[in-house]
Amino acid sequence: MKNISTKYTCIFSLFLVLGLTGCEEALEVELPRNQLSSKTVYTSDPTAEAAVNGIYQSMVADFYYNRIHSVLGQTADELVPTNGLATVYSSNEIQETDGTINTNWGELYKTIYNANNVIEGVTASTTLNVVKSKQWIAEAKFLRAYCFFYLTNLWGDVPLVLTTNVDVSALLPQSTQEAVYAQIVLDLTDASKDLPVDYNNYNNKRIRATKWAAETLLARVNLYLGKWSDAATHASAVINETGNYEITTGLSASNSPFIADNKESILQIPYFNVFYTYEGSSVFSTNGTLLLRKGNALFETGDARKTIWTVDIRNRTGVFLGIAPNKYKNGFGDSPSERSTPLRLAELYLIRAEARVRLNNITGAQEDINVIRNRALLGNTTLTDSNQLLDLIALERQREFFAENGHRWLDLKRTGKLDETLSVLPDKIWKSTDRLYPIPEAALRSNPFLNPTEGY
Repeated sequence: MKNISTKYTCIFSLFLVLGLTGCEEALEVELPRNQLSSKTVYTSDPTAEAAVNGIYQSMVADFYYNRIHSVLGQTADELVPTNGLATVYSSNEIQETDGTINTNWGELYKTIYNANNVIEGVTASTTLNVVKSKQWIAEAKFLRAYCFFYLTNLWGDVPLVLTTNVDVSALLPQSTQEAVYAQIVLDLTDASKDLPVDYNNYNNKRIRATKWAAETLLARVNLYLGKWSDAATHASAVINETGNYEITTGLSASNSPFIADNKESILQIPYFNVFYTYEGSSVFSTNGTLLLRKGNALFETGDARKTIWTVDIRNRTGVFLGIAPNKYKNGFGDSPSERSTPLRLAELYLIRAEARVRLNNITGAQEDINVIRNRALLGNTTLTDSNQLLDLIALERQREFFAENGHRWLDLKRTGKLDETLSVLPDKIWKSTDRLYPIPEAALRSNPFLNPTEGY
């Protein structure tokens, strides 16, 4: 970890500079060049605001808008390469030396470092606006929790880095997943109290965290922890915010949850100085480098998600190869503007549906499922059996979130269905320990207190 942590002081200053050049107005702050010293960052509101912006800009990295979709989708039963050639991810043969896994680990910890820097700097300052300070710390805690959520779900026990002090963080041992989740819940609970309740502070752009982003992640975390009542409560808190959020209906290229600042989006990651998305222009472009493994069989007849969110892929001679994800439509120069969307309202309905089944609220669960099905132009469910409803919710989650933020991989893990689902696929060399990614060799070399992931 030391070689990672020690370089972050330079990275953090770089992102402060980048924060001045973004095209998103809500992340633009005029910062004099002579104020870039870390000693003065937290002496004035404009420079502190730029530091907060730096956390978000550290998320404009490959993990957050590419690998979170493509790598996690391949290690699950979701995505396969169009060319038919297995990758280390689609075959689940990832090694500790894999450069992509090392980069993912580093990018998540880089964002955490930037968040810790803001928390420490703002907390120690005696000159900043008190109200703004609370919001900035809340934003940093939310983003730290978001990163730790993915770290612990991908790698299990991980170092719980809560400081910028390299002497402390460089040789931290792994914390248990229970401890990491406890910190996530603490950070999100704190953040929910002090984050804004709308986007007015952000020029009505949905590119920074609100109270409802924290509540959304709390709903997800409680679902993963099996705390059904808490999951339903947090989900309802967001769903009931009808002034801020509503499900996008009439799906089309110009009317989707991925359009910038649409009312289904809860948090989006902006692209600076460009108006296309990497998802639309590269990883899930109409070139179709990755196909949906289940293809057309995933969808019911008439499902609008199949019609609007996929594209047929054929080879040069016109032979049909399969369907590819095409949720993001922005190629280079396309419009309307889209953004990567890590949190959106549809997830809350399916979280609450699952929690309601567990709580034996069958009617409520049906209502939530039908919101998602009706948006996809499908009829209401008539199922009443709890197990059948849970299976339907899992299927609707797969249909709704395919190739999106690693949902399928994480769903299979949290429900204990990885082994039975992946072990039967002939192109996978599956073993139970593959449920966790290997801690990168570089991190193991730099920190002797880290233990290799079991099975690697």
